Amino acid sequence: MQIDMSYEVWQFWSLVVLMLFVVIALITDVRQRRIPNALVVAALCVGVLVNGLGPEAFGRSAGLFTYAPGALGIKGALLGALLGMVVFLPFYALSAMGAGDVKLMASIGSFVGPATLLNLALFVLLMGGVLSVMRMVWKGNSKEVLGNVGATLLPSLSATGKRFDPATQSTDRMPYVLAVAAGMLTYGAWIYRGHAPLIQF
Repeated sequence: MQIDMSYEVWQFWSLVVLMLFVVIALITDVRQRRIPNALVVAALCVGVLVNGLGPEAFGRSAGLFTYAPGALGIKGALLGALLGMVVFLPFYALSAMGAGDVKLMASIGSFVGPATLLNLALFVLLMGGVLSVMRMVWKGNSKEVLGNVGATLLPSLSATGKRFDPATQSTDRMPYVLAVAAGMLTYGAWIYRGHAPLIQF
Protein backbone atom coordinates (compact mmCIF):
# COMPACT_ATOMS: atom_id res chain seq x y z
CA MET A 1 0.00 0.00 0.00
CA GLN A 2 1.30 3.45 -0.93
CA ILE A 3 -0.03 6.95 -0.32
CA ASP A 4 -1.08 8.73 -3.50
CA MET A 5 0.86 12.00 -3.45
CA SER A 6 3.44 13.76 -5.58
CA TYR A 7 7.13 13.24 -4.94
CA GLU A 8 7.63 16.88 -4.05
CA VAL A 9 4.82 16.88 -1.47
CA TRP A 10 6.14 13.64 0.04
CA GLN A 11 9.65 15.07 0.22
CA PHE A 12 8.56 18.36 1.78
CA TRP A 13 6.43 16.88 4.54
CA SER A 14 8.90 14.09 5.27
CA LEU A 15 11.69 16.66 5.73
CA VAL A 16 9.41 18.80 7.92
CA VAL A 17 8.61 15.84 10.18
CA LEU A 18 12.28 14.80 10.34
CA MET A 19 13.40 18.30 11.31
CA LEU A 20 10.61 18.46 13.89
CA PHE A 21 11.97 15.33 15.57
CA VAL A 22 15.50 16.77 15.53
CA VAL A 23 14.32 20.09 17.03
CA ILE A 24 12.45 18.28 19.81
CA ALA A 25 15.54 16.15 20.48
CA LEU A 26 17.66 19.31 20.64
CA ILE A 27 15.31 20.99 23.10
CA THR A 28 15.18 17.97 25.41
CA ASP A 29 18.94 17.46 25.16
CA VAL A 30 19.62 21.08 26.11
CA ARG A 31 17.12 21.07 28.97
CA GLN A 32 17.46 17.54 30.34
CA ARG A 33 20.83 16.37 28.95
CA ARG A 34 19.10 13.35 27.44
CA ILE A 35 17.11 12.27 24.41
CA PRO A 36 14.00 10.28 25.41
CA ASN A 37 13.75 6.74 24.06
CA ALA A 38 10.09 7.37 23.24
CA LEU A 39 11.09 10.18 20.88
CA VAL A 40 13.70 8.02 19.15
CA VAL A 41 11.32 5.08 18.75
CA ALA A 42 8.60 7.37 17.39
CA ALA A 43 11.03 8.87 14.87
CA LEU A 44 12.20 5.40 13.82
CA CYS A 45 8.63 4.20 13.27
CA VAL A 46 7.67 7.32 11.32
CA GLY A 47 10.80 7.00 9.17
CA VAL A 48 9.88 3.42 8.28
CA LEU A 49 6.29 4.46 7.50
CA VAL A 50 7.42 7.42 5.39
CA ASN A 51 9.56 5.14 3.23
CA GLY A 52 7.12 2.25 3.26
CA LEU A 53 4.04 4.24 2.22
CA GLY A 54 5.57 7.03 0.15
CA PRO A 55 5.67 7.16 -3.67
CA GLU A 56 8.00 4.54 -5.05
CA ALA A 57 11.45 5.75 -6.05
CA PHE A 58 12.92 5.40 -9.51
CA GLY A 59 16.64 4.91 -9.89
CA ARG A 60 19.43 5.04 -7.36
CA SER A 61 19.04 8.73 -6.54
CA ALA A 62 16.08 8.10 -4.27
CA GLY A 63 15.53 9.51 -0.84
CA LEU A 64 14.76 12.82 0.81
CA PHE A 65 17.96 14.78 0.12
CA THR A 66 17.86 14.67 -3.67
CA TYR A 67 16.35 16.36 -6.70
CA ALA A 68 14.72 13.01 -7.59
CA PRO A 69 12.96 12.12 -4.33
CA GLY A 70 11.25 8.83 -3.70
CA ALA A 71 10.52 6.39 -0.90
CA LEU A 72 13.17 3.74 -0.24
CA GLY A 73 10.79 1.08 1.02
CA ILE A 74 10.80 -0.60 4.42
CA LYS A 75 14.04 -2.44 3.65
CA GLY A 76 15.84 0.78 2.75
CA ALA A 77 14.57 2.49 5.90
CA LEU A 78 15.70 -0.36 8.15
CA LEU A 79 19.11 -0.52 6.45
CA GLY A 80 19.51 3.22 7.02
CA ALA A 81 18.65 2.82 10.69
CA LEU A 82 21.08 -0.07 11.10
CA LEU A 83 23.88 1.82 9.38
CA GLY A 84 23.22 4.88 11.54
CA MET A 85 23.68 2.72 14.63
CA VAL A 86 26.82 0.99 13.32
CA VAL A 87 28.57 4.19 12.14
CA PHE A 88 28.14 6.04 15.43
CA LEU A 89 28.57 3.17 17.91
CA PRO A 90 32.37 3.62 18.02
CA PHE A 91 31.89 7.22 19.17
CA TYR A 92 29.64 5.98 21.96
CA ALA A 93 32.30 3.41 22.91
CA LEU A 94 34.80 6.29 23.23
CA SER A 95 32.24 8.28 25.26
CA ALA A 96 32.38 10.99 22.61
CA MET A 97 28.63 10.68 22.07
CA GLY A 98 25.77 9.65 24.28
CA ALA A 99 23.59 6.60 23.63
CA GLY A 100 20.69 8.91 22.81
CA ASP A 101 22.73 10.60 20.06
CA VAL A 102 23.52 7.23 18.47
CA LYS A 103 19.87 6.16 18.61
CA LEU A 104 18.82 9.50 17.13
CA MET A 105 21.17 8.96 14.19
CA ALA A 106 19.66 5.50 13.71
CA SER A 107 16.17 7.00 13.58
CA ILE A 108 17.39 9.63 11.09
CA GLY A 109 18.77 6.76 9.02
CA SER A 110 15.26 5.31 8.80
CA PHE A 111 14.19 8.54 7.06
CA VAL A 112 17.12 9.01 4.69
CA GLY A 113 18.37 5.47 3.96
CA PRO A 114 21.91 4.05 3.96
CA ALA A 115 23.52 6.06 1.14
CA THR A 116 22.39 9.44 2.44
CA LEU A 117 23.15 8.41 6.02
CA LEU A 118 26.83 7.93 5.18
CA ASN A 119 27.02 11.35 3.56
CA LEU A 120 25.05 12.92 6.38
CA ALA A 121 27.37 11.31 8.93
CA LEU A 122 30.38 13.04 7.34
CA PHE A 123 28.68 16.43 7.61
CA VAL A 124 27.49 15.78 11.18
CA LEU A 125 31.00 14.80 12.30
CA LEU A 126 32.50 17.78 10.48
CA MET A 127 30.05 20.19 12.11
CA GLY A 128 30.64 18.50 15.46
CA GLY A 129 34.34 19.23 15.13
CA VAL A 130 33.77 22.82 14.02
CA LEU A 131 31.31 23.54 16.85
CA SER A 132 33.60 21.90 19.41
CA VAL A 133 36.57 24.03 18.34
CA MET A 134 34.43 27.19 18.40
CA ARG A 135 33.17 26.31 21.88
CA MET A 136 36.69 25.52 23.07
CA VAL A 137 38.02 28.86 21.81
CA TRP A 138 35.05 30.76 23.25
CA LYS A 139 35.49 29.23 26.70
CA GLY A 140 39.29 29.48 26.60
CA ASN A 141 39.85 25.93 27.85
CA SER A 142 41.70 24.53 24.85
CA LYS A 143 44.63 23.15 26.88
CA GLU A 144 42.32 21.23 29.21
CA VAL A 145 40.15 19.92 26.37
CA LEU A 146 43.12 18.77 24.27
CA GLY A 147 44.63 17.12 27.34
CA ASN A 148 41.39 15.25 27.97
CA VAL A 149 41.20 14.14 24.33
CA GLY A 150 44.76 12.84 24.52
CA ALA A 151 44.06 11.03 27.77
CA THR A 152 40.97 9.43 26.24
CA LEU A 153 42.66 8.22 23.06
CA LEU A 154 46.12 7.45 24.49
CA PRO A 155 45.79 6.97 28.27
CA SER A 156 49.28 5.45 28.51
CA LEU A 157 50.78 8.76 27.36
CA SER A 158 48.75 10.91 29.74
CA ALA A 159 50.90 13.23 31.82
CA THR A 160 49.05 12.29 35.02
CA GLY A 161 48.80 8.60 34.19
CA LYS A 162 45.07 8.72 34.85
CA ARG A 163 42.44 7.76 32.32
CA PHE A 164 39.92 10.47 31.52
CA ASP A 165 36.29 9.38 31.36
CA PRO A 166 34.26 11.86 29.27
CA ALA A 167 30.99 10.39 30.48
CA THR A 168 31.62 11.26 34.12
CA GLN A 169 34.36 13.90 34.21
CA SER A 170 33.17 16.36 31.57
CA THR A 171 31.20 19.39 32.63
CA ASP A 172 29.07 21.69 30.53
CA ARG A 173 29.25 19.43 27.48
CA MET A 174 27.87 20.59 24.17
CA PRO A 175 24.61 18.84 23.27
CA TYR A 176 25.66 16.81 20.22
CA VAL A 177 22.24 17.24 18.65
CA LEU A 178 23.51 20.73 17.74
CA ALA A 179 26.03 19.05 15.45
CA VAL A 180 23.33 16.74 14.07
CA ALA A 181 21.04 19.66 13.22
CA ALA A 182 23.89 21.73 11.78
CA GLY A 183 25.12 18.75 9.75
CA MET A 184 21.67 18.13 8.30
CA LEU A 185 21.23 21.78 7.32
CA THR A 186 24.71 21.94 5.80
CA TYR A 187 24.23 18.73 3.84
CA GLY A 188 20.83 19.91 2.63
CA ALA A 189 22.37 23.17 1.41
CA TRP A 190 25.17 21.20 -0.27
CA ILE A 191 22.75 18.98 -2.20
CA TYR A 192 20.20 21.62 -3.13
CA ARG A 193 22.92 23.86 -4.53
CA GLY A 194 23.60 21.19 -7.12
CA HIS A 195 26.54 19.35 -5.57
CA ALA A 196 26.72 15.57 -5.81
CA PRO A 197 26.83 13.39 -2.67
CA LEU A 198 30.40 12.71 -1.53
CA ILE A 199 29.68 8.97 -1.23
CA GLN A 200 27.59 7.24 -3.87
CA PHE A 201 26.58 3.61 -4.29
